[in-house]
Amino acid sequence: MIKSVKRSDYLSLQEKRLTEINILLRKTGFMTTVDIAKNLDVSSMTVRRDLKRLEEQGKITRIYGGAQSNYQTESTTNEKLQKNISEKKEIAKLLAKQVTNNSTIFLGAGTTLLMSVPLLLSKNLTFVTNSLPAFNEINKSKCRLFLTGGELHRNTEEFLGEKAENIFEGLNFDYALCSTNGISDNSVTTSTIPEGNIQNIAIAHAKKSFIVADHTKLNHSDIITFRDLDKFDLLVTDPKVSPDDVKKYSKYIKIIH
Repeated sequence: MIKSVKRSDYLSLQEKRLTEINILLRKTGFMTTVDIAKNLDVSSMTVRRDLKRLEEQGKITRIYGGAQSNYQTESTTNEKLQKNISEKKEIAKLLAKQVTNNSTIFLGAGTTLLMSVPLLLSKNLTFVTNSLPAFNEINKSKCRLFLTGGELHRNTEEFLGEKAENIFEGLNFDYALCSTNGISDNSVTTSTIPEGNIQNIAIAHAKKSFIVADHTKLNHSDIITFRDLDKFDLLVTDPKVSPDDVKKYSKYIKIIH
């Protein structure tokens, strides 16, 4: 005898799926319908119905083959450029001193790294970047320059995803210069998985990897841990970092401030 399912039970199961889908999309930024179905162990038809409801609630946007989250906690590039300006300029000076002339570097997205561009241009570097603002600045110089391409994440003006990641095959860097939304203990964090993935792939092709973070990002974390702090070669922060934080994070990595 087939047991009937009460409407209330069906709705509770659906609400649970909606919550799980919402969490998945917040973490990844975008997922295909097929991948969501595999993660939840349900049919693609069920996922499509759930995505329609989430879109009606304004939580996601359906696009061809999948959906992306409408949840955006991360500030835009222009908003970030207005914050901690003096600290970022100090970090830019310290970072530039660590990069030797005639090197090949990956320059990640992030306003602190963007502020380092004018200082790095004097070093006759070869740049590979996924940052559109950095590309536009470097393009004014005579430095050799590669842009990853891929899908543009408009909030942070960086290119992400498989197309962006494919450029790294066969490339070799002296340095991978990376950014973060927060560092908590040994965890280096960001807001979406693709933002972390592209930096990890660049690091895998680099001799050395540096992470930059002003002092306000220490003891804070975003939703995604993309790499352990002790897997980087150097943390560059600003002179306002507290002695306690220097002591705390020196357990994991060499710090310049």
